[in-house]
Amino acid sequence: MQDCADRGVHLGFDDTRDYNHATDNQYKQLRAKADELYKKKNQLSQQSQHAYQAGDKLKAHDLSEQAKKILSQAENYNRQAAEYVFRENNADSAEDEIDLHGLYVKEAEFFLQNRIAAAIKTNQSHLRVIVGKGLHSANGIAKLKPAIEQMCTECNLSHRIDPKNTGVMVIDLTNTQNNQIPNHWDLAYGGGQPHQGYQGTSQLQYHQQSHQNQQHNQQFGNIKTGNKLADMLLKAFCMCINK
Repeated sequence: MQDCADRGVHLGFDDTRDYNHATDNQYKQLRAKADELYKKKNQLSQQSQHAYQAGDKLKAHDLSEQAKKILSQAENYNRQAAEYVFRENNADSAEDEIDLHGLYVKEAEFFLQNRIAAAIKTNQSHLRVIVGKGLHSANGIAKLKPAIEQMCTECNLSHRIDPKNTGVMVIDLTNTQNNQIPNHWDLAYGGGQPHQGYQGTSQLQYHQQSHQNQQHNQQFGNIKTGNKLADMLLKAFCMCINK
């Protein structure tokens, strides 16, 4: 019974779809740990500022260094959460779709940008992007859909909401050219370079990771989801973090 409860809610797209793993306990625990550490980091930063204003520069520096370490730990948990939910949700994805459930906006943009670049290179006619309906978002307000719509609009990518499912956006890639998208979108295929460092959440920027994080990335690079495109995007995700 516990295994079923921890598997996630059914997406409801059709009888063959798997589950939305953004409801898995492992995912929620990773995000919760990141949130707690980020709060702790903010507290340490405020204490550092107060110490500096009080003239205790040594204490301010010490608190600032502690805050940096806590921030790195928080980023690590968010990275693990993004890797987990993307891997699990896309293991059974069709060749013309990508599932962004459970990703923060910046994470979702990174994965989708590289997926679009791959689709253009392989002459795909379209891409179905599962953005969700915002049912699990704060106050029920969808965040991914408007962000993805804006991203497509800025690059003149024709897109529309699937009339049969408002949680799916269809991007029309017919006659789309490589020069229509920014060069850094092509990281997964090796053609681009990271753009100012990958930002994993709207609040946190992924800085240079510790040796422990690099070991995790090396181990993760050997994991196979069964979906070649998902594997490619996850490897690009890890590559960008290590830059």
